[in-house]
Amino acid sequence: MLYLFRVTLYIEIPGQNLAKRKDIFKTIDTITLMKQFYLLIILIFVSNVSLFAQDADSTKIINQGKNYPFIFQDTPARLFTMRQFNVDYLSSYRIVSTALDKSFSPVVNYSLQSLVIILGLGSLTHEEGHRSILSAKNIGSISQPFFFSKRDGFVDGVTDLTLINLRSSDFPDFIRLYTAGSESDYMMGNREESLLAFGDELFRNLAAEYLIRKASLIQYYLIGFVHYNVDGAEETNELKRDIVGNDVYGAARHLFRPTMAFHRYTLFNDLTTEEKNYVYKMGYRSLFNLINLNLIGIPNITFSNTLSLNYGMGHILCPFGDFTDENFWLHYKKFKLLAYVREFQNKTNWFMGGGLSLMDYPISNRIETTFSAHLWNQPKDLGFNDTKGLAGGAVDLTGKYFFSTHALNNLKRVSIDLGITYKSKGFLPEDVYLSKHLGFRLGATFNIQ
Repeated sequence: MLYLFRVTLYIEIPGQNLAKRKDIFKTIDTITLMKQFYLLIILIFVSNVSLFAQDADSTKIINQGKNYPFIFQDTPARLFTMRQFNVDYLSSYRIVSTALDKSFSPVVNYSLQSLVIILGLGSLTHEEGHRSILSAKNIGSISQPFFFSKRDGFVDGVTDLTLINLRSSDFPDFIRLYTAGSESDYMMGNREESLLAFGDELFRNLAAEYLIRKASLIQYYLIGFVHYNVDGAEETNELKRDIVGNDVYGAARHLFRPTMAFHRYTLFNDLTTEEKNYVYKMGYRSLFNLINLNLIGIPNITFSNTLSLNYGMGHILCPFGDFTDENFWLHYKKFKLLAYVREFQNKTNWFMGGGLSLMDYPISNRIETTFSAHLWNQPKDLGFNDTKGLAGGAVDLTGKYFFSTHALNNLKRVSIDLGITYKSKGFLPEDVYLSKHLGFRLGATFNIQ
C-alpha cells in the first residue's frame, strides 16, 4: 500500500539507467518513513485550506450525533468478509478520529491520524480484501498488513498447489485474488464519500484516511509507467510467499496468458508488449479516481437547506477486466440517494451496469432502513475473452431498530441491524461470492453524540 514515494524517488533521479535505478531502490526502504512524513505535511496543508468550508454544518452533526455501524456476522460466517472488515474498520476509525478532534488542534489531529495510518492501519483493509476471497473459497491464509512487515503488507500461508488448483477450477476468483485489494480500497473511498456527501461525517475526521487511501489506490496502477518492480525472487519457503505479488502486473499476465507456467511474482519485464500496454491503459484509467469534489474541498453542491448533490468517478480492476463508475449523490430532505452507472470492459467488449441505493431512511423514530438494487450485464462466464453477456443483479436490504440509552452520557441510541442480500451470478464489489447466493448479516449501530 505504501509504494508511492518510492516511485516518486524513481522519477526524480535523472540520467540513471534502469539497472542503476533498481540498485538505488534497494537502499531507500530505510527512509520510506521520512518520505511518508512529507506526505503528512502536504495533507495537513491541503486539508486546512478547506477545513472550515467543509465543516460548516458541524453543529448539526454534533447535535444529532453520528451513527457508527458494525457488522458482527456476515455471509459467509467467517472473520472477516470484505464488507464486514470495511464497515467495522471505518466506524472504528471515525470514533478514534472524532476523539482526536475533540482533544487536539487540527494540525495535531491530522498528524496523528496520518501517522497511525502509515504505521499500522493503512494496509489493513487492502490485505483483508485479498484474504477474504480465500476465506470464501475455504482456503486458509495469514494477513500481514503492517508497515514494518516485508513488502509493507501481504498475505501468505498458501501453497503453490492450492493456487494452481484455484486457477484451474475457478479462474475468475483466481484473478480476484489480485484485484480484491484495490476493490476494498475503492469501496472504502466510496463509503467515505457517501458520509461526506450526506453530511454524516466531518471532513476533518476523514481527511487523512480519505486522501492517503486515494493516493494509495492510484499509485498501484501508476507504478507501471516507471516499470517499478514490487517483487524480487520468490522465497524458498512457499508458505512465506505473498499469494499474488504485484497486483496489477500479475492480473495482466494471467488475464492474457491464463495457462502459462505458474509462478507468483511478476516483474514488469515478464509482461508481453500487449500486457504492458494493458497496464498503461489501467494506469490512465485509474486517474478517474481523482474526479470527485471532495478532493478540492467540496463535500457537495448545496442548492438549498434541503437539497444537495455530489458527483464522482472511480475505476479499478475486476475479475474479468476492469470497470469505471460514475457516482451521483443526491440528498433531499430525508432521502439520501446514491446512484451509479458502471461500464465494465474485458479484453475487447463493453458491458453495462448500474444501481440505486436509498440510505438510512427513517421509517419512524426507531426504525431506519437502507435498500439497494443493482443491475448488470457482465461477461457470460466472467471471462476476459467472453463476447456474450449475461444479465444479472442483486438486492440488499438492511433494517435497524433503535433503543434509547438514557443512562449513558454520549451513547444516545443503539440499534439491532439485520441485513439480507440476494444476488445472481456476477461480480458485485465487496460481495465475496461471484456465484448466485442468498446471504444474511447481523450487526449493531451506535449513535454517539
